[in-house]
Amino acid sequence: MTNKLEEVKNERLKFIVLSDLHLVSEGSTSKTLDTAERLSIGIKTINSRHSDADFCILAGDLADSGKRDVYLRLKEILGELLIPYHITIGNHDNRKEFIKVFGTNLISETGYIDKVIDKKGYRVILIDSAETEAAGYNAGTYQGNGELSSIQLDWLKDRLIEVPGCPIIIVLHHHANPLHTRVDRIILNNGEELVSVLKNHKDIRQVIAGHVHYTSTSIWHGIPFTTLAGGHYNVTIPLEQENPVVDRLSGPAQMAVVLGFKDQTVIHFDNYIDGNSIIKNE
Repeated sequence: MTNKLEEVKNERLKFIVLSDLHLVSEGSTSKTLDTAERLSIGIKTINSRHSDADFCILAGDLADSGKRDVYLRLKEILGELLIPYHITIGNHDNRKEFIKVFGTNLISETGYIDKVIDKKGYRVILIDSAETEAAGYNAGTYQGNGELSSIQLDWLKDRLIEVPGCPIIIVLHHHANPLHTRVDRIILNNGEELVSVLKNHKDIRQVIAGHVHYTSTSIWHGIPFTTLAGGHYNVTIPLEQENPVVDRLSGPAQMAVVLGFKDQTVIHFDNYIDGNSIIKNE
């Protein structure tokens, strides 16, 4: 496997990341937004501007409240996408209902919706960060934080060690690194453990997350971390305030466009819906 990956290392990898779709039942909106229409616009944008991408990743919060009919609706809308897609879940999702629609084949050996994608010299790893059985709506109650199980961390370590010469990109829903805003209340609980595992590989190019509804880039413990705003509402980012007021904004809806080369990894942010008006009367 390692040799095969290294043989094609001079090719360009391109993939798209969508996150925070927050799809709802037909006829409904989420925070006044028609999230199905927003997703359709995102897919049309990919088909028109990024049809040369190798694949698309959907990085969680696919549904707003983890309902089965919403996953059926999602699957139908994704049928319009012209490139292959890979998918994992977030804290607003319900793992059991998701699997009923998208299939048990998405469950990895860890028992979670984790996946390895080897493409053009890169290893891209999707990790299901929805916190064990209490995650999202899995137990019938909402839980915002994320967590990786010990089984997942061991699996991730093995997947890193077996390809020492390949650049690695990690994609998960929850942000692992502190952003020093209010959203850290629902951070990945064991981000430090994730970093300890990532330190087993010398070429971690990016750790990409959604969840926070705004764009950020960081270096944490020497590793690059990125969040994309995603497809739902955006938020204002008040810093250094005791009682910050966080407004929800109508846009932009944003996808990440990842380019991978032998000596460089680039992330562009493509805003496929404009807008920054404050959402009122939710």
